Amino acid sequence: MSKALSTNRMDEQMSEANCSTSSATQASHQPWVSSDQAEVHFILERASRFFSLLAEPARLRILQAVCDKECSVQEIVGQTSLPQPNVSRHLSLLFNAGVLSRRREGTFVFYKVADPLVTQLCRTVCVHLATSALAEPPVV
Repeated sequence: MSKALSTNRMDEQMSEANCSTSSATQASHQPWVSSDQAEVHFILERASRFFSLLAEPARLRILQAVCDKECSVQEIVGQTSLPQPNVSRHLSLLFNAGVLSRRREGTFVFYKVADPLVTQLCRTVCVHLATSALAEPPVV
């Protein structure tokens, strides 16, 4: 990855972090917003970012691969059939968001779900969609 591309991604992440902090700060400094409302706004913004993180099908495929066991990057690539650079990028985003944890063993990096609630949430939604009228039949 080029240094400029890496710097651009870091700038985007820092900008995102600053936006989330500044919006929470703005809400708490607005006299018409109570501290309880500011806290609710902050939590809803965090929830929105969390759900937008899960809105990418490739990330859901990665979560499915690691939902029950720790997997190496190579195992995740094999289970998801996604290109390795894409898997690495999504793993990085999920790790930085605290959804996944990782450990190194020699040259291998292993990932697992950091919070079992994430797995439970994804499974609940998938089961609901599969068994409800919301589920669309597969396109053949």
